[in-house]
Amino acid sequence: MTSSLRRLCLLLALAVLCGCASTGGGQTLTFPRILGGSTESPDDPWKVPPTAYPTQRLFQAQYIGPDGKKVGFKLTLYLKEEKVFHMRAADGLGRKVWDLSVDKDDRALWLDHRGKEYCEANGASRLSIVPLARMPLMSLPKLLLGRLPTPPATDLLRSENALEYRDARARLWTGSLAPNGAVVYWTRVQDGEVVTWWRREGEESLFVDQQSDQQLRWREIVAEPMAKSPPPLSIPARYGEGVCVGDGGQA
Repeated sequence: MTSSLRRLCLLLALAVLCGCASTGGGQTLTFPRILGGSTESPDDPWKVPPTAYPTQRLFQAQYIGPDGKKVGFKLTLYLKEEKVFHMRAADGLGRKVWDLSVDKDDRALWLDHRGKEYCEANGASRLSIVPLARMPLMSLPKLLLGRLPTPPATDLLRSENALEYRDARARLWTGSLAPNGAVVYWTRVQDGEVVTWWRREGEESLFVDQQSDQQLRWREIVAEPMAKSPPPLSIPARYGEGVCVGDGGQA
């Protein structure tokens, strides 16, 4: 893995994660089995709500790495459609750190403004966020908005306050829902152990990747309609080509 790729992994990690070791009460829940597609709803907790786009949102976040070092930053999300978005990270002084855009043709462009490098790829839905449990790049807006990162493919079990399913890559997800349908917390389980989880704490969100011991806490401080889309990203002169990471699967 190149240094630029490690930097991309870290900076994308800064966009989505923090927490503690708790994963909930460990209760055994029973669910009615949901069959067929007739139960699909725009409010399903693995979907971005239609009211969320087009919007622009500002998040205040703090990243905590394996060494315990804390880094604060601001993240802006311009969400045009569920899978069409632009993200920008800036440090505490407002200086741009990186930009990421995904367009309607499933193309991704990432700019590392400090390392003067870029990553350009067709097939954004096949890219991964490393080391965040190899989650799909396309799941970033869902993570920020407190949704389950991937939709169910099989074994969907659901009640009024909980759900469980496997995604297209046979990964097991569980979740807890509030009475209004909002996601309270979710986990991804591998070989019987929780490998990554998210939960809401008041106005803040927490995400933990237990395999890489990385965490981030974030809070949305501004959410408003997007009056005008940001200009398309272009690769500045003198930026060198970095490496994109595949095998993310469909979000």
